[in-house]
Amino acid sequence: MKTRAILISLFVSILSLIFLLNCGDKEKPKEEAAPVASAATLSPEIEEGKKLFLENGCNACHGDTGAGDGAAAASLNPKPRNYKAPASDWKNGPTEAGILKTLNNGIPSNPVMTSYKFLGDEKLKKISKYVIYLNQN
Repeated sequence: MKTRAILISLFVSILSLIFLLNCGDKEKPKEEAAPVASAATLSPEIEEGKKLFLENGCNACHGDTGAGDGAAAASLNPKPRNYKAPASDWKNGPTEAGILKTLNNGIPSNPVMTSYKFLGDEKLKKISKYVIYLNQN
């Protein structure tokens, strides 16, 4: 039991370090890969959801396009949700209500997918709309 606690602590520490290193105002080279979608194609609410998705490190696990292929994904078990997966593969479904349930409560059987309730209802709603956008595009 002590080994498991140490492993979980180590994993959370490494994941926190990954999030920390990906935060901040880093100037990105102009040759980087094209963004998921241009700002012209996203509504302001979905654009804000995308910004929150990136700021809160969701892409570290789920990837920039929601394919479950983020930088931390290789070391995770279970693997992060691929937003393009069929609805039957989602714990709470790919609906706004299901995504909000996951964001508010986390996934109890998955210590990495924790609750993001601290962000508040409005921000979670925007993130959920962006996740739906990724699921459908």
